[in-house]
Amino acid sequence: MRRLSKIDIDGIIDAGYIEQFIEDQPISPFPQIQNTERADKTVAALLEGRVAILVDGSSFALIVPALFDQFFQTIDDYSERFLIASLLRFVRLIALIFSVFFPSLYVSVISYNPELLPTDFAVAISGGRAGVPFPAMLEVLIMEASMEVLREATIRLPQMIGGALSIVGVLVIGQAAVSAGLSSPITVVIVALTTIGSFATPAYNAAIAMRMLRFPLIVLAGLFGLYGVMIGSIFIVNHLLYLESFGVPFLQSILTKQAGFMDTLIRAPLWWMGKRPSYINAVDDTRRAEGTFQANFDKIFQPEDKTDANPEENQHDSTGLRHQ
Repeated sequence: MRRLSKIDIDGIIDAGYIEQFIEDQPISPFPQIQNTERADKTVAALLEGRVAILVDGSSFALIVPALFDQFFQTIDDYSERFLIASLLRFVRLIALIFSVFFPSLYVSVISYNPELLPTDFAVAISGGRAGVPFPAMLEVLIMEASMEVLREATIRLPQMIGGALSIVGVLVIGQAAVSAGLSSPITVVIVALTTIGSFATPAYNAAIAMRMLRFPLIVLAGLFGLYGVMIGSIFIVNHLLYLESFGVPFLQSILTKQAGFMDTLIRAPLWWMGKRPSYINAVDDTRRAEGTFQANFDKIFQPEDKTDANPEENQHDSTGLRHQ
């Protein structure tokens, strides 16, 4: 309320205006406020103890505080069984690693440490790169920039032809670049995996942040090799540790034991998550009554004996209803 009261502007057209005025670190590439158009996601955040900010005339709701793991979770995770939801979160984690570190690792290994690759694979890569006039760093940067331009162009096109153009454009441009000797086949594969990995991030603003970090990591990898990737990774982790969202550390849920960790990298069963996250400081930290799952367990595996000792009470009338 204090941050909202300090906003003095002639008009608020969308919820994004509010987000830019009240976030903790405006110059950070990572979003510290979650926005969503789904009513069920907003209600789930309220039940968890968070705050939702609504703007008249906007279809988006702002959820605070928003931590790092929230941008890689979906409301559908809680509708599925916990084994399936945990697997999906693990797949998103792999996609996150692909989208951020895969191009820089490729550039560093090809440019400085080819001995890390198996001999046959290294020979195949060197054969594919024969005739390419650019170093690995510049080649990957050109392909990544071309992919970003193509992705932005497909977003602005009508929906009927945008999807078809994106697929055809990637195939045609990639094949043309390899045939013209401007890129190697392995580079096209790396860029394709990176792009697909970025699509697996549910939150659009978090996916853009990962795409922004990809380019400086590629430059560091081209200049310093694996040391550059390590230095860039340290800077990213330190920045994440420095960030806060309305007084809550950005990585608090990942570093918190018990209740916080059970809903980050994995999605624990609902009957395990009996408490709300402690870092939210909710007035009522209990979200499930004690023994809820145990009661269901007893009903399933130890059914009650419904046989009544009085035979007269077990008689049924012509309508099939038991006499009360």
